[in-house]
Amino acid sequence: MEAGRMTRGMAVVLATALVFTAGGASAKLKSGVTLTKDNWTEAVGFAPDLAGYTAGDVLDGTNYKKWEKYIPAALGLLLEKYGLKMWTTKYKPIHPSVGYIEASNKYANQATLIDSGDNPRKLGLTGYSAGLPFPDPQSGIEVAWNYQYSYNGDDGGFHYGVYWISAKSGVERSEEWRWLYIIRAMFRTDLAPKPHIPEFQKKNVQYTSMTWAIEPYDKAGFGALYSRYVEPKDQEGWIYIPTMRRTMKASFGTRGDAWNSTDMLYEDVRGFMGYPEWMSWKLIKKTTILAPMHSAIQAGKEGRDRTFDFKTPPHWNFKAKWEPRAVYVVEAIPKFKDYPYSKMVFYFDADTFYIPFKETYDKKGKLWKVIFNAYNECPDMDKYPPPIGTSLTIDLQAEHATAFPSYNAFANKGLDPAQFSLSNLQKMGK
Repeated sequence: MEAGRMTRGMAVVLATALVFTAGGASAKLKSGVTLTKDNWTEAVGFAPDLAGYTAGDVLDGTNYKKWEKYIPAALGLLLEKYGLKMWTTKYKPIHPSVGYIEASNKYANQATLIDSGDNPRKLGLTGYSAGLPFPDPQSGIEVAWNYQYSYNGDDGGFHYGVYWISAKSGVERSEEWRWLYIIRAMFRTDLAPKPHIPEFQKKNVQYTSMTWAIEPYDKAGFGALYSRYVEPKDQEGWIYIPTMRRTMKASFGTRGDAWNSTDMLYEDVRGFMGYPEWMSWKLIKKTTILAPMHSAIQAGKEGRDRTFDFKTPPHWNFKAKWEPRAVYVVEAIPKFKDYPYSKMVFYFDADTFYIPFKETYDKKGKLWKVIFNAYNECPDMDKYPPPIGTSLTIDLQAEHATAFPSYNAFANKGLDPAQFSLSNLQKMGK
């Protein structure tokens, strides 16, 4: 299926879909409802359509139309043209931690939208303290805010690989990185102090992060320390350059910048690392798609070699289990005129508000990239978020991709805020 044909099909959907805007009343927790682990799926969103579905098929370009209602057109393109295979499995619901559920009940109906209009730097939410801002969201912007404050634990870390892949020639090069973060310096639900770490609250910092390269040798020690604010402005921090033994102040995640010369923009991390205020959001529909939310991808370098088929063109296909997931399909139009994407289409998982699948379009409205985030089953949903299995960004126009296999991931370790310091960044680089 050609990208142009798929785009016209999407245009029909956009033209006929019911459009929701931020101008209406905010979604509220239903009267008399208390959120629990057992009712989370139905109370905050909706369950997937499982009518007629049976697990166990291995889908490819020859047989995927058996479950075509679960396959977005861009995903069908990967099956037909690029040889992707999908191992189907049973649906399993996902709920956040007990702490996040308690916070969602405690602060229910307090978050209120602010109309930021065309101003991407105007704060778009008030009254938020912790938990899910908008149960049963009725608009694209409410879905976006639910994603912004979705449950990822309060802190965590990630040891991962980075692979630059050409569809024609295979793996071009690779790197290895570590990443530590306090993803909830404010609005915490699991770790004390709750809901905010005082020293970060004073600066209005909602997130802080430190990342550094391990391999190859000539890049080892290169690192960055940066913070994200409640206000919708660019992240700020420092980079450490080991060959120069010096630090430099810098802005991070400036809109449209590629991360580390990969196919992924900074704001493509996790699906979207920008701010809701940066986009105009439109809820296209609520539907069910196949997504790798219990992907069974093994962590570690041995798991990487079992997951990615680096030897067979297009060299970026990965092996995972896919299940029917209820999703909000949301279109985002950038408010910045110089933004490289003309629009993005997100598939937000209705249980977690994670982004397992995303499409981006160029300035001419043609499909440009597709982004996957595959998650694994959580060892204890009461305490932890689902761990990442892998991320993959494919530039369909350049026929190039960047894969991010997970070697280890953890959450809710109680990381010391003092660890996120300039001196420690320099220490990590040595």
